[in-house]
Amino acid sequence: MAEKASYDPRVVVKFNPKAYANSTNIVESLNEQVIPVLSSQPTLMVLDMFGGHKTDEVLDTKQAHDITLSMIPGGCTSMVQPLDISIIWPFKDILKVSIEK
Repeated sequence: MAEKASYDPRVVVKFNPKAYANSTNIVESLNEQVIPVLSSQPTLMVLDMFGGHKTDEVLDTKQAHDITLSMIPGGCTSMVQPLDISIIWPFKDILKVSIEK
């Protein structure tokens, strides 16, 4: 993880030996990054159907902090998830053009 030294100190990077998100790192992210900025206000969180988003540990954490979960139906993530539409797709298009040059 040598590259971490070059990250801005405000950047939080989580690593999992199996290289995918799980309920433990999702709960850590909720507790460390999301919940502190909510100001105890009711919140709607929109997530895809990934199994790690639906574990008891994650659901209990969301409920304890008045976070309502809305799940995007399978196969629809790319159409309705804001980051997929506004950042990830355009980034992939730019990257593809750069690689093809």
